[in-house]
Amino acid sequence: MNKNELRNSYQRQMDELRPVLNKGLADLFQRSIMISEEIEETTNIAQTLSQTEFPKIALMFQSGVQPETISHLLLFPSEFVLSAYAWMVGEDPAEEVDESHLDGLKEIFNQMLGQIRMAIPDDSSRFTVNNLQAGLIEKPEDAIPGDESYHGLKAKIKLNSENHDFFVEHFAWSDRWEIIQEEPQESASVESSNVGPVNVEPAEFGGLGGNGQAYGGSTRNIEMLLDVDLEITVELDRKSMLVSDLLKLGKGSIIEFPKSAGEPLDILVNGRKFAEGEVVVIDDKFGVRITQLVSPKERLKKLA
Repeated sequence: MNKNELRNSYQRQMDELRPVLNKGLADLFQRSIMISEEIEETTNIAQTLSQTEFPKIALMFQSGVQPETISHLLLFPSEFVLSAYAWMVGEDPAEEVDESHLDGLKEIFNQMLGQIRMAIPDDSSRFTVNNLQAGLIEKPEDAIPGDESYHGLKAKIKLNSENHDFFVEHFAWSDRWEIIQEEPQESASVESSNVGPVNVEPAEFGGLGGNGQAYGGSTRNIEMLLDVDLEITVELDRKSMLVSDLLKLGKGSIIEFPKSAGEPLDILVNGRKFAEGEVVVIDDKFGVRITQLVSPKERLKKLA
């Protein structure tokens, strides 16, 4: 690819993703979020990373499918991680980042990825994400070995919320990205038949691209999900029993559960608690009336 083609491709794709991310983050945090970015191309991603101040909270993942896999590194200031978690669960920000905040960061990423997949077609598996990790990076070598010299991009992404700016750094690289140096033009005496064609291919980002419509522009992608089956289970309670006690059970035996009478039942969707409810009778059939939805904080506790 020619010089600046990688940067221009990233910019085009960010222009398309920005409305999706702005709306998705605003809905998740219940506050206005505006995103802007500054992009620079680098011939040595490890050297560029070494100029960043550490420690930082990081998300690392790979996007796309082989052989077009792209590596990503997102570096967050701890202030943003603490604030974002607090906005999501409706609490005051904590003083230090712990495991729950790292799980929260992955939950934010996964929710935004889901919004992108619904809003933008992904025929080339560009939004396929693998090996998502969150943690504290103490030095550049924790992310990229110092002897590696991948060509890539660095983007400084500004998140503005209620007149407060947070800056996130995004590094993306691939061993397949190579820049073709532009040669000076030959004099007119050089025959055109001696000049071979230059193979130029557009760059595609696994987690940062697409060519569909913006988030609110069409319901076609959401309608694709309406026929997906989800298993809904209503759970009375659980308890553990010894095998010897289980063998003693017979017709008419009573199993006592720890839950008290009148407590709400758990409603699970695909094995995860989604809500609580109470039993009702509808035309001689059992039903469940939802009395409470599980909060984002409780969902985060179940991530593992």
